[in-house]
Amino acid sequence: MANSSKPAIRDSRKLGVAALALAVVLFLAINIFSEAAIKGVQVDLTENKLFTLSEGTKETLAAVKEPITLRFFSTRKLVETTPGLTAYGDRVQELLERYVGLSNGAIRLELIDPEPFSPEEDRAVGFGLSGVPITEAGDLGYFGIAATNTTDDTDVIPFLTPQREQFLEYDLTRMINNLANPKKKVIALVAGIPLDSDPLKKYKAWALVDQLKQFFEVRPQGLTPKITDDVDLVMIVHPFGLSDESKYAIDQYVLRGGKAMVFVDPHAEEGARSNQALRLPPGMGSDLPKLFKAWGIKFDKNQVLGDLKAGQRVQAGVDSFGRPIITRYVAWTSYGPENINSTDVTSSQLRLVNFGTPGFFEVAEGATVKVEPLITSTESSGPFSADMVRRDPKPADILQQFKPQDKTYILAARLSGTVKSAFPDGPPKDDSKKDAKKDGDKDDKAAPMKPHLTESAKPANIIIVADTDFIADLFWVRTQDLFGQTVTVPTANNADFVVNAADNLSGSSSLIGLRSRGLSARPFELVEDIQNEAEDKYRTKERSLVQELADVEKKMQELQTTERAKSGAVLSPEQQEAIGKFRARVLEIRRELRSVQLNLRRDIDDLDAQLKLVNIAAMPAAVAIFAVIVALVRRNRKRARTAS
Repeated sequence: MANSSKPAIRDSRKLGVAALALAVVLFLAINIFSEAAIKGVQVDLTENKLFTLSEGTKETLAAVKEPITLRFFSTRKLVETTPGLTAYGDRVQELLERYVGLSNGAIRLELIDPEPFSPEEDRAVGFGLSGVPITEAGDLGYFGIAATNTTDDTDVIPFLTPQREQFLEYDLTRMINNLANPKKKVIALVAGIPLDSDPLKKYKAWALVDQLKQFFEVRPQGLTPKITDDVDLVMIVHPFGLSDESKYAIDQYVLRGGKAMVFVDPHAEEGARSNQALRLPPGMGSDLPKLFKAWGIKFDKNQVLGDLKAGQRVQAGVDSFGRPIITRYVAWTSYGPENINSTDVTSSQLRLVNFGTPGFFEVAEGATVKVEPLITSTESSGPFSADMVRRDPKPADILQQFKPQDKTYILAARLSGTVKSAFPDGPPKDDSKKDAKKDGDKDDKAAPMKPHLTESAKPANIIIVADTDFIADLFWVRTQDLFGQTVTVPTANNADFVVNAADNLSGSSSLIGLRSRGLSARPFELVEDIQNEAEDKYRTKERSLVQELADVEKKMQELQTTERAKSGAVLSPEQQEAIGKFRARVLEIRRELRSVQLNLRRDIDDLDAQLKLVNIAAMPAAVAIFAVIVALVRRNRKRARTAS
């Protein structure tokens, strides 16, 4: 028996070794298969699918014909010593590898670790990447991307900040699109306010203009448009003082099939640039009445559109206790998806847009043009005189006097179809040219005049916006310093709307789906509702107090005047009693105000605690419940097997 057991043991050992070897083989096979079969597969549970490549990115990558090289510079010491960069670096590399995989071999990827004083660091510096100190001696680390095409065009992301992670796909796809299509579309920028940089006057370009320059060739032209044949889009911003000759040039450009984007405003708040005293005179709103009439729309430059529901909270001075007064400013408004056209490619994916003292458009009677609203107000909106905001605007007073009209208004729209000329009798007379001819000044080299059109030869396509502050930095972007670099972080989709519109009007739309993904500012509507409700109560009591103060002071003044006329007395017993009652009432109302503020803070804190509890405990609770259910099922099965 003992001898017979030895072969059995040996057979068992052999079987065990074979089983182990088979397990190893299966393990390797499964890993190899999974690597080949499901590489790049991921489940994106974020609200806006931030980690799912958009169709715009896929279209851009599929359209790449000539090789593009992406170089990911990542200094290992910088990544390892900076919180958050390790995980972000993995995310960047993973996304770059997916780009390579979807490009059909057109995109190459280089991973570079530029150590201090190395040839790789020289390459990073040569591409213009931003270095960050990583040692006390001043050694620099790099974390950015440089890309080139076959014609030595270069595009870079100087530093990949985690604060812009939600825009990573957009930044990468923009870079590739720029290199795959080096010839940019041309925008003629006709503006009555300085939007572009001016070193002599120390003007800094608006962030929107800088963004446009990433995709287009922008030609600033003041109020004298030079619309050459290579212009793909005319962008008109605050055209006050635009001459008839310039209007005629725009009119004929549109009639010949040219695309236009127009921003007008009853009050351009950002007419002042930097710290310069470049402020428009009161009453200087902008309008294009002649062109608008021909296009079938109406705009009143003396009317501002307010919106009670969409009004932003602003600080409007301080109260008697020295605390800031926060109130809703109906002339500064924010609109979400419910007020944004979801069917137009320009606006379909926008989540939030901001306006500053805008006007509004109306469709003219008998208009033949198709007017498609892109952004509309809420039903709690209504117009009021622009004079209330042109001189020392008082948000609290405007709020008190504001009267909603229970209807919606058009803030931005697309015009399409057949339009008539605003100059049916031909071009306007140019007296300067007439005088030149009289003096014998002949310009033989002047470009020949194109035939005058009275009606559009091709369907018009125009986008109009009733606000120029819509594109001002204040209303859509904030800047922050990171490692000595200025980083712009959008807080609203204003620039997305403009760039999307420019893309669409000029014929390119592959990047539209990317620009509106992932905003840093995500309003919590429930909290805002609680704040608004409490603030309404606070302001009501405050206005009541102010009114009571005024009434009492008036009565006291009348009483003092009467008593002084009679006896010269300074204060009578009646006056002293009135003052005593007044003071008691003031103290009472102060306590009520403090109670309202306390309740406001308590409501918000309670809500915050509830949200934290849900966010922190929801998933563990769900797992625990699932575990209990599984345990119960197993126990029941075990009991059933035992019973059988």
